[in-house]
Amino acid sequence: MNKVILSTFAFCCLWSCKETEKSTFKHPKNQKNIVLIIADDLGYHDLGSYGNTYFETPHLDSLAQQGVQFTNMYSAGHVCSPTSASILTGQYPARVGVTNYILGKRTDKSSPVDPATYEDQLPKNTTTIAELLKDQGYATALMGKWHLGENTSFGVSDPKFHGFDTTLGFDYELLPVDETYKWFRINDGSEAYELPHLTNEITKNAVNYLDTIGTTPFFMTVAHYAVHIPLQGEHELIRKYEGKVNPRPGEYNATYGAMVESLDNSVGAILNALKANGLDNNTLVIFVSDNGGLALGEAGQQPTTNKPLRSGKGTMYEGGIKVPMIAYHPEYFESGKQDQRIVSTIDLFPTFLDFAGLTEEPADTDGVSFLTSQNDTKINGRPLFWHYPHFSNQGGRPKSTIRKGSYKLIQSLEDQSVELFDLSKDPYETNDISATNATVTSELLQELENWRNEVNANMPLKK
Repeated sequence: MNKVILSTFAFCCLWSCKETEKSTFKHPKNQKNIVLIIADDLGYHDLGSYGNTYFETPHLDSLAQQGVQFTNMYSAGHVCSPTSASILTGQYPARVGVTNYILGKRTDKSSPVDPATYEDQLPKNTTTIAELLKDQGYATALMGKWHLGENTSFGVSDPKFHGFDTTLGFDYELLPVDETYKWFRINDGSEAYELPHLTNEITKNAVNYLDTIGTTPFFMTVAHYAVHIPLQGEHELIRKYEGKVNPRPGEYNATYGAMVESLDNSVGAILNALKANGLDNNTLVIFVSDNGGLALGEAGQQPTTNKPLRSGKGTMYEGGIKVPMIAYHPEYFESGKQDQRIVSTIDLFPTFLDFAGLTEEPADTDGVSFLTSQNDTKINGRPLFWHYPHFSNQGGRPKSTIRKGSYKLIQSLEDQSVELFDLSKDPYETNDISATNATVTSELLQELENWRNEVNANMPLKK
């Protein structure tokens, strides 16, 4: 096993207080750079700024104090690949066709349906944010996870084919080893890695990119494999969390805590590199998770809990799709605020275009820019949709969902049964009110069906 490339202590100074050397580059004041940092499976309540008292995330907490913390952010999918597709295209996963995580093939013999077919790589005819920004002179980079086809078509679905000039560390996959899992480079089974190696490799590559980019405007996505299972953390950090008082024994895992802190240290290193290179005042920084936290023991011990939100990754309940997001830019976001607008990962695409000053976007873009308050009425008045015609590893079943205003309706694609919740009164989805709200239920069902037809959503197959 490879040793960890970078030690944790190298990332342990807060962005706001670290002494940094000035860059030799003189960056234009109007340069508009973008750094998008994506966590894998980080739960809504896993950060200190979102209320966690066990996991330590000082860098992200500091970023939230300097930027804006979103309290109603949703991932467009409750597993990774659909959300990744939504971020890159600004479209719902159902419109793109990537509705399941790549290689997902789970079925259920007791179900009246088989899972739908789906695209096993990002279709080449989609337009990505990287392609559009590259056309405008941006340098584009992906550091870390891709998971939009490399497992099925390595060399064919390479992110370089979708607008990324620089791609490093995207070619890892999980394989079973001795009753656990290890990370391997795709098509290379000669050496197994554990998660700290990947986290530190991604961080090193991202920092080096910032150190050498010069004055070229850039769009860099840093897509972590952390904090995805298997539970693998740095030993010193694991011991630290084992020695702490755990407020939720059996639900908060010490190894997961170490993984969260390593992720936070990575963010700190990237923020410090921005400051050291004089980029912190002209770079939009977005940190977001790709779906809710894993709230069950899928491959061993339970990593985290999303309580009081219901359930977690792989489900349509709030714990599976409500995620943390922090945005920072000194001119666009007032520091220390909470943004309560109901937004989605489909909105990142148009937000980045808006920030870059590009007024035209593809006609099939589903998202809306949240960069300014001018779109508040459009954002808060629209419905949001989810569609998952598959069976997830976490127990999720084929379902479609619509949220409109405070109402959220979930429809089974197996027996057409529904659940309706009023999130303004019942944010934790404890009381199904569909039976006593027939009109609302009927209207939302019709709107959901119309949307599925409009995006040509793939449907489960009847047996």
